[in-house]
Amino acid sequence: MALRRRPAGWLRARLPGLVLLLLLRGCLTGAVNLKSSNRTPVVQEFESVELSCIITDSQTTDPRIEWKKIQDDQTTYVFFDNRIQVKPVSPVCRVPKAVPVGKTATLHCQESEGYPRPHYSWYRNDVPLPTDSRANPRFRNSSFLLNSETGTLVFSAVHKEDSGQYYCIASNDAGSARCEEQQMEVYDLNVGGIVGGILVVLAVLALITVGICCAYRRGYFVNNKQNGESYKSPGKPDGVNYIRTDEEGDFRHKSSFVI
Repeated sequence: MALRRRPAGWLRARLPGLVLLLLLRGCLTGAVNLKSSNRTPVVQEFESVELSCIITDSQTTDPRIEWKKIQDDQTTYVFFDNRIQVKPVSPVCRVPKAVPVGKTATLHCQESEGYPRPHYSWYRNDVPLPTDSRANPRFRNSSFLLNSETGTLVFSAVHKEDSGQYYCIASNDAGSARCEEQQMEVYDLNVGGIVGGILVVLAVLALITVGICCAYRRGYFVNNKQNGESYKSPGKPDGVNYIRTDEEGDFRHKSSFVI
């Protein structure tokens, strides 16, 4: 789309689309009377059209003239000061669902179609948040910083009072848009429960270890076959004969040699 501003509120535009129908209405805004010389222009795609906004009466020496495109009762863009201003679309918001007390939390809000780049503001339970919680006594129990340029809302340490419904609004000179509300819950850490759970796990591991040791000592983990083989009597060594006499009542050995 090519747009060019002319003196006295004239606008020349080269507009895409098969057929563009514009309806210009005379109005009185802020003690300024306006009219148009061509109230219902019709133009084919890529052809030029000249729109007029003539000031017939004004109580100000420097009135501000803006051209806006309105579609479905919504302003889609604004032409002012020789440049297009595009209304933001609904931003994308990311809010953590649950955060423990005392931990950090970051909320994000981003919009990529608005021109000029929009500024961001955050709301909790329909209440606007300041850029610094320390600057407003109403939020003395909170600790957050809001960057209106990037759309990030950072809590250094969340409190129970920070729970609520959050949403973000992106706005510029052409208009504003908001994202859907999202719930953030701040909960207490049950330190006693966590310690108790760890102790239970350690006790179970200790019982398992003691059971394994007792079973090993009782021989439940020894292979019977291997155990029987280990107790076999040793064989007689070569060259030694064992002879028992009645007088000795004991065993003695007799050496024999083979030549």
